[in-house]
Amino acid sequence: MEYKVNLPYPKIEVEKKDKRVASLLLNSYAGRVSEDTAIHDYIFQMMMLDHPEYKKTLKGIAIVEMHHLEILGNLIYALGCTPLFGKVEKNEIDWFTGSYVNYDNDFTSVLQSDIEEEQKTIEQYQKVIRLTNDLNVKQVLQRIILDEEYHIELFSKMLREVTKR
Repeated sequence: MEYKVNLPYPKIEVEKKDKRVASLLLNSYAGRVSEDTAIHDYIFQMMMLDHPEYKKTLKGIAIVEMHHLEILGNLIYALGCTPLFGKVEKNEIDWFTGSYVNYDNDFTSVLQSDIEEEQKTIEQYQKVIRLTNDLNVKQVLQRIILDEEYHIELFSKMLREVTKR
């Protein structure tokens, strides 16, 4: 099973350096709602939750999120910033922390949270898309959004199956 949409990712290139957009992307890179947090969430869930039939899906989605993290890191760098594991707020770095991870072990609650976090991630990308004029950046983020929408479908399917039990 694939855990991403079967479409190529656009080449990572930018029209010009734009540290404002790069700073916005740092939040999606390693902020509270970010690719980095999603990776940690899904790996934790895969290890801790007693649903072996879903472990493969959680791991597959985490691997796709790792690819998104790499893409964002390269995009942030191309835009002129260092891809730090933190976001910039008021000229200070708010570093990524393990406290961002959802340590709940009720599978129904976890899946509901995963769906909400994927939706928030999409909203963050859409905000950056609205705030940039760089067509290349927009295309990369729109492609990532397709995967995130697919993840919502996968989590929603798991949630329906779990709540039927």
